[in-house]
Amino acid sequence: MTSSSNTTSFATLTQSYPSVSIASGTAANTVTQVTTGNTNASVITDILFRNLGSATVNFDIYIGSTSTAQNKIVQIQIPGSAGNNGTTQLASLAALGPYLFDLDLAGNRVITLESGMAISVANTATTSAAVYIMAKQRNF
Repeated sequence: MTSSSNTTSFATLTQSYPSVSIASGTAANTVTQVTTGNTNASVITDILFRNLGSATVNFDIYIGSTSTAQNKIVQIQIPGSAGNNGTTQLASLAALGPYLFDLDLAGNRVITLESGMAISVANTATTSAAVYIMAKQRNF
């Protein structure tokens, strides 16, 4: 963050919910950027996945460059119909990969994104239905 004061930083905090749609028939290993850090940094409190199909979908999660293999930090599995049928809950990165999140001073789980740093996903197989992905993001 470029601010020298936590008071200033938290006083200027704004919320956003960037989202992307991965279409049915998207080829395997297609990388999709979900969000990037704001000019003065951002924190991600969660990334939510809604699966419109009945089959599970696996995603590789990248933080930072998608051309660097070590930035592919975890693979998660999104249940079929997650968040789409009133029975199966939305899939949550915070629940599926809690170790990716740091704790802030208030005890909240967050991923800090410096300016321009991205979080991206790559489906590991061709998608049979659309998947919606939304980041819960706070910008400084």
